[in-house]
Amino acid sequence: LNNTTTTTYTFNPASGECANTGSMKIIINPKPIPVLENGSICINPNGTVSKNYILDSGLNSLQYNFDWFINGIPQSNDNFPTFTAALIGNYSVIATDKNTNCISNQISATVITSLPFSDFTIEQSGMFSDNSTITIQVSGTSETLLYQLDEGIFQSSNIFSSINAGEHIVKVIDPENCTYLSKTFTIIGYPNYFTPNGDGINDTWHVIGLNQPTSKLFIFDRFGKLIKQLQTITGSQGWDGTYNGEKLPSTDYWFSLEYLENGQTKKLRSHFSLKR
Repeated sequence: LNNTTTTTYTFNPASGECANTGSMKIIINPKPIPVLENGSICINPNGTVSKNYILDSGLNSLQYNFDWFINGIPQSNDNFPTFTAALIGNYSVIATDKNTNCISNQISATVITSLPFSDFTIEQSGMFSDNSTITIQVSGTSETLLYQLDEGIFQSSNIFSSINAGEHIVKVIDPENCTYLSKTFTIIGYPNYFTPNGDGINDTWHVIGLNQPTSKLFIFDRFGKLIKQLQTITGSQGWDGTYNGEKLPSTDYWFSLEYLENGQTKKLRSHFSLKR
């Protein structure tokens, strides 16, 4: 019963009784129906609470009075529709309608602790492929976490595939909002073309994200002539599309790269375009 209703009762005298038939209207008021959801408080590694949990009865203070309990113990100064939980335990509430004095059942919820995570690692596989994949590892957890790549939707899987070469950002949260981590990383790869026209955008060609001083990177023209040897370290300026100070024409160029992946030496030979 959620709404106030009116019921009419009719009284009929039994045979032989001196009484008149009559009726009476009875107003039936509903009991309040508060709701509570289980939740978590966030605990730092040093044992301090970093975030409380708000229990919400779903009712308003204009129409109802509230009595809150922690593990069955009444709480003082608690006549509010919400209650801030700062301790683990069993919380419950009783709501009373101010107009009808109807009292609800005692509704309960359990509050537990959740530890925020402080860091995660990102492992990339499939360097220089069309299916570069990252796996996000949060150590020491069996809890449900959610992962986001580049402002996309959050997902329960910690694996993202087919990521373009370049800089990206990944975020990790938990459903209790105790953990919020973000980290910028670079997918190792190379651009398919570059445009050395001096506008500050794609003016040089270079391998992206491979910080390996021992790697060997050579650029050739389509006849196999060596044009440039490049370093594969952070901050390398790359190739500007010239040879001995002269601008080379728009066409395809080849490169060979010897690099390390997971401790193994690998070789890559492919091509890219110079566009003017």
